[in-house]
Amino acid sequence: MFRLFLIFSLFTFSFGSFAEGQAIRQIVDIEVTGMTCPFCVYGTKKNLGKLDGVDKVDVSLEKKQARIVMLPGREADIEAIDKAITDAGFTPGTHDIHQSNDE
Repeated sequence: MFRLFLIFSLFTFSFGSFAEGQAIRQIVDIEVTGMTCPFCVYGTKKNLGKLDGVDKVDVSLEKKQARIVMLPGREADIEAIDKAITDAGFTPGTHDIHQSNDE
């Protein structure tokens, strides 16, 4: 009986990990104008990271762009993203929204 429980537990754990690895995430790439220094990047990243449903944020001073990766099953609130960028003192630009299961 214990052996059956052990096999079931291993199967459930393995399947759960596989399912999580295949979760589809929404990704938003957005232009951010006005950033000139690492502190600009820090403030923008901090504001975006506080938004509901955000899993990961990457802000590039060189590319003048932010990438927001949402938690699996969550959709980005573009108005909230624009407001977070504006509140950090910068100007949001064009958005590129796509899906991925690689992040």
